[in-house]
Amino acid sequence: MQIDELKQRSAAAVDILWVIDSSESMVQEQELLAQNFDRFITGLTVCQGSETPDDICDFTTKKCSKSGNPCNPPDYHIGVISTDTRSSNASGRLRRAGICVPRPNSAPANNKTLYCGGPSDCADTANPNYDAQNVHCDLVQAISYIQPTTPGAKDAFGKLVKVGISGSALETGIQAAAQALGRDADRTSGQFISAPAENAGFLRNEASLFVIFVSDEDDSSFGRVSYYYRTFESLKGAGNEGLISFSAIVGDPDPDGPGPVRGGCPSEPNTITAFPGTRYVALSMYSRGLSSEFRVCDDTRLPCLEGSVCQKPIPEFPRSGSELGVCVPTGQCQIDQDCGNFKCSDDRGCITCENNQCTLTPDRFVQLLERNGVFGSICNPDYAVVLGALGFEAAGLRRKFELTKFPDCSKPVECGDARSPVCVRVNGVLVPNNRASGWVWEPSSNAIFFDGDFVPPTDANIEISYSIARAGGAEATSALSCDSALQ
Repeated sequence: MQIDELKQRSAAAVDILWVIDSSESMVQEQELLAQNFDRFITGLTVCQGSETPDDICDFTTKKCSKSGNPCNPPDYHIGVISTDTRSSNASGRLRRAGICVPRPNSAPANNKTLYCGGPSDCADTANPNYDAQNVHCDLVQAISYIQPTTPGAKDAFGKLVKVGISGSALETGIQAAAQALGRDADRTSGQFISAPAENAGFLRNEASLFVIFVSDEDDSSFGRVSYYYRTFESLKGAGNEGLISFSAIVGDPDPDGPGPVRGGCPSEPNTITAFPGTRYVALSMYSRGLSSEFRVCDDTRLPCLEGSVCQKPIPEFPRSGSELGVCVPTGQCQIDQDCGNFKCSDDRGCITCENNQCTLTPDRFVQLLERNGVFGSICNPDYAVVLGALGFEAAGLRRKFELTKFPDCSKPVECGDARSPVCVRVNGVLVPNNRASGWVWEPSSNAIFFDGDFVPPTDANIEISYSIARAGGAEATSALSCDSALQ
């Protein structure tokens, strides 16, 4: 019997940059983000595997708030910029929030931390953090990003994320992110322009970087998306490109290109409230698309590996530059799982087996992007769901664990009080072979894939027991014996 002893990642440092559309149509969206910030933080800090959904990992004590179990929360920096690159007080500069205090350079009275942009904010009697003594908005003590130890983090984010609606109507969110991160190039010299001085301390060399765009229009930055991705991926140095990822809460991609089905957020009569955020989604795809199970392809620098082909379900995606698609397995299939372990909104996979061939249709392509944290629809008024998913993605926990040998599922092993083709334990607790709440076997990579609600928590010990397939034809033996025995 083979026993693979594997380890979940320790939650590391993560810098999260929100890029918020500051045009006049974004009032409601900014308010929804502020209201649902708790859901995003919960997605980052919830104790995975706990029976209590609000069992949050405390950064100071390193213990779960409800169960008391030990945990390792991410050390996060959360900053906000606008999509405006034409205003001298924006242009990639982190938003700042002052603190209401009795007098300059003093601490808030009665530990009531209320954030402000001006004196009128300190007079907000409806805010539970209001205190009559805290009448001065101290901008010297202003914060430019949120940390786990920031008091009143939700109120701070609410102040930062409301970037206003007087920004340029030409939204250039990708360039704004480049400015904020010191990756905007001077068009004359070609040299990168340093990040604004106000952003000092936000970006850390050792931290993962997660950028989230929120806009109801597409990006209008000068240059191709693939160019921007190449500049961003160099930020952490060669070999560390995986530390940088992007997501987009934008208008839905147009599933049939210039066809009759409209993208964005269609509404009646014959109008739309948001346009497709094609370029934002494309940048996010580049950053998420180099794993073996979800590999993005294009016509220039991202070819598919042997045994797969590039399918491009949405015409003219992105709007400029090479068309993007996803590498789909070639050869005959029998079930959807042969085409990958990504389940969509129903019981079928995102990449489905149609007439014995793996197929990716436009509607399921969009769902595939949603499932992988690449895209969240700004059309969906329930931002709590979107922000929860993005928070989890930012935490960076692994779902896939490759086996060291090929299993022979015809020879079950002991698994608790029974026997099983493959036995999986997380921190000593048995986890079922169940797509909804446990794990599935991925034959293409010989891996255990946690595809449902359960994901091994930070620093978890994963123990996988199985019989080893016979030498000489291990891969074939594994496929034959496990296809029918495992989900």
